[in-house]
Amino acid sequence: MKKVKFAYQHPTFGRSAKQKLLQPYLNSVYYYWWEFLRLNAEYRRCCERGGEGKLASLYKDFGDVYSVDFKTWWQTGDKGAYLFAEKLPPSFSVVPVEEIEAQKDVLYLRMPLSLPKRFLSQEFQKILKNHHPGSRGKRTNVQSTARYPVKGHVDIDSLAKCLRVYTMKQEFPELTLWQVGHRCGLKTSFGSDPSLLHTDDKFVLANMVSRLIKRARRMVAGFAEGKFPATT
Repeated sequence: MKKVKFAYQHPTFGRSAKQKLLQPYLNSVYYYWWEFLRLNAEYRRCCERGGEGKLASLYKDFGDVYSVDFKTWWQTGDKGAYLFAEKLPPSFSVVPVEEIEAQKDVLYLRMPLSLPKRFLSQEFQKILKNHHPGSRGKRTNVQSTARYPVKGHVDIDSLAKCLRVYTMKQEFPELTLWQVGHRCGLKTSFGSDPSLLHTDDKFVLANMVSRLIKRARRMVAGFAEGKFPATT
């Protein structure tokens, strides 16, 4: 079986004994990518037209996300791995001279083994400092090589809240913002009875929901450029 690597937790299906979840894939950022894509009106129209429209190139990769459930979509044709898996880097190993060829982000060294290991280690660190991108002001964590890399900070709880309030407001547009937040279970300093909420608490709750909806809208719109979670 081909080895596959993801930058973030990939979705798993079935019961998770460790997390006690019937749907452990809800803890994967890739699930929310799929869910927010389904909220993009332009992409929906593209799917309804069989892949035609200004998001046609996106459709070629993601396909119809409305006709099947997430598990089927992710597993059919290894869709999830195709879209989000990282390209595995070259292994750290000795390369015979006759097999050396130019590769991006690979540095070949000639190391005289007759010298002491401590000296060689010090020289290696000097070379690494001069050539590694992390030494030139760039981030030092692994650069994503996925076809569709996740952009920015990932907070699964925040993504789940954005999805809940956004879909709740779409389904029940007559609800006020604080009512949306209350129905979605956003925490306040009072109990579950809406009549116990003070005016100030409703105001705070409404502002919270407003920020979440605005962020959700930016993420939904970001799919035109294949970005997630796009918050700017």
